[in-house]
Amino acid sequence: MSERLLEIDGLSVGFRSPDGGLVPAVDGVSLDVRDGEIVAIVGESGSGKSVTAMSVLGLLPKNAEVTGSIRLRGEELLASGRTQHDVRGRRIAIIFQDPFGALDPVFTVGFQIREVVRTHFPELSARDRRRRVIELLAAVELRDPAQRARSYPHQLSGGQAQRVMIAMALACGPEILIADEPTTALDVTVQREILDLLIRVRERDGMGMLLITHDMGVVADVADRVVVMRDGRFEETQTVDRLFANPEAAYTQQLLESVPRLDAAERRSSAGDEPALEIDDLTVEYRRGLRSVTAVAGASLTVARGEVVAIVGESGSGKSTIGKAITGLAPVRSGAIVVDGLDVARLRTRQAMALKQRIGIVFQNPMGALDPRWTMAASIGEPLRIHRSLRGRHLEARTAELLDAVGLARQCASRYPHELSGGQRQRVAIARALALDPVLLIADEPTSALDVSVQSTVLELFRTLQAELRFACLFISHDLAVVDSLADRIVVMSDARIVEQGARRQILLDPREDYTRRLLNAAPVPDPDQQRQRRQQRAAA
Repeated sequence: MSERLLEIDGLSVGFRSPDGGLVPAVDGVSLDVRDGEIVAIVGESGSGKSVTAMSVLGLLPKNAEVTGSIRLRGEELLASGRTQHDVRGRRIAIIFQDPFGALDPVFTVGFQIREVVRTHFPELSARDRRRRVIELLAAVELRDPAQRARSYPHQLSGGQAQRVMIAMALACGPEILIADEPTTALDVTVQREILDLLIRVRERDGMGMLLITHDMGVVADVADRVVVMRDGRFEETQTVDRLFANPEAAYTQQLLESVPRLDAAERRSSAGDEPALEIDDLTVEYRRGLRSVTAVAGASLTVARGEVVAIVGESGSGKSTIGKAITGLAPVRSGAIVVDGLDVARLRTRQAMALKQRIGIVFQNPMGALDPRWTMAASIGEPLRIHRSLRGRHLEARTAELLDAVGLARQCASRYPHELSGGQRQRVAIARALALDPVLLIADEPTSALDVSVQSTVLELFRTLQAELRFACLFISHDLAVVDSLADRIVVMSDARIVEQGARRQILLDPREDYTRRLLNAAPVPDPDQQRQRRQQRAAA
């Protein structure tokens, strides 16, 4: 039996409010991590999983009150207060969910890694620190590490930036690594690479790992044991095989039932014959000085009324650019975009404005899409005030109807975005997008940042509304299980081009292109046995 590396015993965390009250966030949680073991903490937003992890590093705000015990190889961290320098970064390191938010945009990534090394190993010379940076970037399998060290964060892809974060976390050879949602915003193939890298790092260095995630496919792929949390409390802990095969807690059963699964089951389509969107030989180019960059090359597709067409592909494939081109937010070089029988590129300004009322958009991040200074009623009502000139009781009545349609209580109308959960905010974003009865809805990664149970309810709402209102939908996503649950047809993009498209079951069960097969093989599935078989196949290949 390996040695206990990290022990958390009876941890409770509360946050002191301005009026002196204590708001509990974690209540009596206990867990341990052993050498070379990956322990996953799962649960919905607000369950306390990130607060538990931040307690280990002493990264909670000043109004936090922490009780209990946190021991690193038997040494108490809470009582000694040693998390500030000689533990944080050196013995315990963290990988954050958003690498671009964690990296400083004004410094090169090499400089930022060197600062970590210099802080903990001041005796090293500048030359040795530079050499260490190159070694670390090579260890996380970045191509041309010397060149990458000179890059700024904005010059990296999401997967490259996350590899830099991993290199920074490994800079001091930590004994335990905390990974807080490290793959949430990444495409399936990039996610596969990052997870494989973490497994190799664990095997090479023998470090323990505390993984925080809401993706049960990731849990099935990499975890040894799983801790389930809800409302700040411990629900159950099991080995990963036992948890998926025989979950004990009712909440865990509910969590696993909410996970979308890639099964390509038979499903009746409600698509009509009349096209709502027709794209023919679309090319989108961006000018960068004397250079031009092609974001979409010769794309053609159609979406019928009542149909959901999903676009899938890696970051940079051009899928979101197509959505932007439809709404006039990307420079179209050639080709035609016809919405509701009207060519978008050839309309006069007033006609174009009228047509755009018939297009709704749901963005990935509702917190960024909603004005923080406006109530939900004001956000939902804005399109109605501007385009339908609704005021007073008529506006209130229509706003209430939209809140009812997306399953939100009418008292939510007076709340601000920060007062709602992620799922509630996304429901508001859907209500706003549907306010003008659009003929076409563009949904750009609308559920990627949501917990599985919240995602399940939002997807069910989406299916219900689409069946009732019969709008055409262009659904942009990297989650193939979500696409399977919604789409009638699938369009696969790679390197700015459509590589194949067809009916959902044909693409998922019998893809023609190797690229599509790679996407399907990279998608995590909530089944430990299947994940092990895939890993063995990749190792053999």
